[in-house]
Amino acid sequence: MTTRLPQFDCEGFARGWFVVSFSDELQKGDVKPLEYFGKHLVLFRTESGAPKILDAHCPHMGAHLGYGGEVLGENVKCPFHAWEFDGSGKCVNVPYADKIPPKAKVDCWPVAERNGMIFVWHDPNKGEPEYEIPVVEQFGQEKWTAWNHSILEIKTHPSAIVENVADTAHFIPIHRTHVDSFENVYDGHTAKQVNSGVAYPVGGGKDSYSIDATYYGPGYQLSFMHANLEGILVNAHTPIDEDRLHLRFGVMIEQRDDEKTKTYADAFVTNMRDGFLEDVRIWETKRFLAQPSLCDGDGPIMKLRKWYRQFYQQAG
Repeated sequence: MTTRLPQFDCEGFARGWFVVSFSDELQKGDVKPLEYFGKHLVLFRTESGAPKILDAHCPHMGAHLGYGGEVLGENVKCPFHAWEFDGSGKCVNVPYADKIPPKAKVDCWPVAERNGMIFVWHDPNKGEPEYEIPVVEQFGQEKWTAWNHSILEIKTHPSAIVENVADTAHFIPIHRTHVDSFENVYDGHTAKQVNSGVAYPVGGGKDSYSIDATYYGPGYQLSFMHANLEGILVNAHTPIDEDRLHLRFGVMIEQRDDEKTKTYADAFVTNMRDGFLEDVRIWETKRFLAQPSLCDGDGPIMKLRKWYRQFYQQAG
């Protein structure tokens, strides 16, 4: 029998925008099951191209809309008895009945599609979105690649990932990255890390770099990388349940030579994955310490935690 390690001192799941898919993973008419925030959800793209997310189980007889469900126009059809639900979660058609039961509806989740990603707004109190997802102006421009992206499932609390924003001391022992300058700025729903130095990737080589990395809310980070090529990195994690999360990450590269750029982008994503995997063995086994024994060489860990807690309901 394993003992569950304490992961964080706030209850439930954070409030904010979270990535549930890259746009190129969901075509018109696609229906996909999701499991996030300890709930079963269904994601579908209507014929007009709009992504929608609903609670997954049909209120009629409990079938999961994400397994065998079908898009009909702007609606999703239940695979069990063919009841149809629109993007707001309201039942709009029961093919064998004259009247639709007034309680025939499922909860709808706020969705946004931006920068080639599909986001869902999570708030345990069902509040409206409190901040905007920033536009990446380079996305879709001819001289920039599309996202080269990947995903990992990790057994950890999201706080372990977010603390990398402030943890300057882990870069050398974990990632062989020598940091020359390092700064954090916390402002409202954003947490920024600005650093520069020399990186020695797992795959070999040596890269001098500077990077501006900003979290917009608790689970979505954009980084603007200045190295051999100009690049934009995304790091987005979404909790599956109390013990697991999906970490999505990707890179867009400014194109110079098509083949060389693609090779570089592929290598970059591979190095990112390898780098995250170096963190994973720590994240999956570390214990959360509410009062860590910090020293003067550590980054502003406690400031980061204070910023991060604003997105949670405090434990009683």
